[in-house]
Formats: sequence, structure tokens, C-alpha cells
Amino acid sequence: MPEISIAVEDAGDYDVIVVGGGLSGVCAAVAAARTGARTLLCEALPFVGGNGTTGLPISGLCARNSDKIVVGGLVIEIIELLLKRGGVGADFKLKEWIPVDAEQLQLALGELLHTAGVTLLTYSPLLAVGREQSRIRDLSFYNKDGRALRYRAAAFVDSSGDAQLARLAGLTTPMGRQRDGQTQTMSLVFSVGGVDEARAESKSALAEAWNTLQASGATRNKRRDPAVNEVFGRPGWRSFIATRVHVKKGTDNRLLADAELEGRRQIEEFICTFLRSRAGYENCFLAQISSHVGVRETRRVSGLYEITTADLVSGRKFDDAVACSASSIEIHLPDSGLPHWQHLQDGDYYTIPYRALVAREVDNLFASGRCISATHEALAALRVLSPAMATGQAAGTAAAQSALNGVAADRLDVVQLRETLRAAGAIVE
Repeated sequence: MPEISIAVEDAGDYDVIVVGGGLSGVCAAVAAARTGARTLLCEALPFVGGNGTTGLPISGLCARNSDKIVVGGLVIEIIELLLKRGGVGADFKLKEWIPVDAEQLQLALGELLHTAGVTLLTYSPLLAVGREQSRIRDLSFYNKDGRALRYRAAAFVDSSGDAQLARLAGLTTPMGRQRDGQTQTMSLVFSVGGVDEARAESKSALAEAWNTLQASGATRNKRRDPAVNEVFGRPGWRSFIATRVHVKKGTDNRLLADAELEGRRQIEEFICTFLRSRAGYENCFLAQISSHVGVRETRRVSGLYEITTADLVSGRKFDDAVACSASSIEIHLPDSGLPHWQHLQDGDYYTIPYRALVAREVDNLFASGRCISATHEALAALRVLSPAMATGQAAGTAAAQSALNGVAADRLDVVQLRETLRAAGAIVE
């Protein structure tokens, strides 16, 4: 296969580089900078926030069906920044799903990165990884002037969602179900305005009516049980997770282009042939389509430990835990229109071990969000926003301590790491 040659500019040195500017990556970068590391956050899109900017609510912070808070730290700090801006409700701590103003979220994230001293590089897809045996040395990002920008660092965090850093470093990156590699389906989130709040059908009635229509075979969209959410601060708006798009490989740009187009076809069908026939939605209009299709699963890092379904549903508490969550397993099966759920016992939660954030094949790579080491089934719980943000904070803190102390990831003092996370407001047990 012919290679492409591109000029490379040495652009600087950092202690920690975080790849991926979604909410998990933002938390990783802020945590690393606050721990004292010179930190660079790199994102392929023009903006940070990832799926948090699409209209998705943030997953809840409590143990299952309980008011016990089990997710803390930067997750709560970001939501409290939104509260000051009028971008979230004051009762957010007790909600199972937390609607936020996505535009205010982008402003809050910019403020957070600036005050933490993080250097931000957007419009910059990762091109290449320089590696020397068991250590990653540098990363090169495409620059729109036709060159690559090469940055060196002592430690790295893969928050790309696709384990892009690990993949380009030549590491093992499992994808999808163990038996066939199939991944969860995607959804393109959209919002409508013009809803008559006083007459609007309940969420459950709307979902039941759609399921009946979908079961008749009259729709191209095979998604069942559409999710309906309020859009905070926008009366008469509703946000929908109501599309189901499946492509063989969510890391192929050609297939992603097909997914974007298919998602838009399904949105138009949902509104024109269904939604406007429902009470309170007769005059609704398409207000917003997410900037990108919501990818639930692609590659992940192979870590020192792989989290399993049994770990989550049993509420396992690890000795090296660095984050907690009670998010249910929610698998959007590639061969079914219905999501498959597995829940914890009421009042319970699980912890996330440090070892699942450490790449096993190199000494200085950490993972967060969708990239952490977990089975296909376990990732279906850990991929949602609040645990992704919590693992981001843990991975960024660990990367900073590794870089500043010159210690390999697998030899890091986990007791000290946990103490640092606690001091920053994170909940680790």
C-alpha cells in the first residue's frame, strides 16, 4: 500500500496530551492540568463537549432508585457551572436523567478549560503516533495548512471514543461483541419546537403509538421505544432519541457518511409521518439536528483489567476503584429494534477499577469514557456521560501523576491517586 508523505512541524512539549474533546476528555484535561501537568487537549471537531452538545441529558448521579450520590467531582462542578448560567435545574442531583442547555454547556466548558490552564487544539484529527517500544513518544495532528503538528509528552489519555490513539500506536483494540465484532446501533438526536405543552401526549403514550406504527412495517426506522426529553430552558421543545442506524463499522468514514444521511431520512419520516399526527405535536417543527450521529460503541483499549457484566450488576467494589456509577447496562442491539436492559439492585452501585484505565501494552497510556477496558456488554453502561466524565477525571489525574513523577502507569501509587481524587471531590468508593 503506498504511503502519503506530509511535512511535520515540531509544535511543542507537554506533560500530558489528551486526545478527544468530549465530556470525558475535557474532564481528563482539566484534572491533569489541576494536578500540575502542562496539558494539551486535542479534538478533531471545531468544538468540545462531544455528545453532551447534541441534546442528550447527562445520566444521573445517584445509586439506583436512591438519593445517595455516587458520582462526584468534575461532573458536579460542570453542572454547577451550568446552574450559575441558568443552564440546568436546581434539582439536578435527584434526577435519573439531567436535561441541560447544550449551548450553555459549551460556554461552561470553555470557561473550565481556560481557568484550568489547558491548551486547546481543535480542527485537529490525529494522524500518527510515535512509539518507542513500550512508550508512546509523540502524536501528530493534521493541520489545515497542509502540515502535521507533532507534540511530545510523557503521558497520554485516549478519550477519543474510538481508541484512535491506541489503534495508531499499534495496540490491541477490541471492537464490539466478542462473538462477531458487531457494535451497538447509532442514533442521530434531534429536537422539535412548537409543541403545545398543555395538550402534548405523555412520553409513554407517544412511545407506544410509535411502537405500534413501527411494528406494522410501515416505517424504514426499526428503532422501538423512542426516548423523549425536555430541552432545558426552551418551552415547547422536545429532544428525541428516536432513530436507529446500523453500519458494519463505526470507524469507517464512508459508512459514517451513510449513517448521517440515513439518520436524517429517519428524522424526516418520524416528524412528517408520525409526530405531527399526535396530540400537541400537530404544529411542531424540526428545530435542531445534532452536529454528528451518536456513536455508542467502536473500539476500546485493552487494559490491565476488563470490566464485565457481572462486575456491574453485582455492584462490585474494587480495591483500586477510581470512580463509581449506577448506570444500567443499555445495549442497543444490532439485530433488534429494542434496547436490552440490565439493572442493579435498588440502592446499589458499582466502582470502576484503575486497572481498566491502563493500557496493558505500553507504559504511559490511559483510557477514559468509551475507550476504557470493558466487555461489549459492560461498556453499554460505562459509555454514558456521567461515568465517562468520572473516568475522564481519574485518567487525567493518573496521567499527570505518572508524568510528573516519572512512573509507569502500572506502577503508579493508587492509594495516592485515590486520595488526590477524593480531595478533588470525586467519589471513589
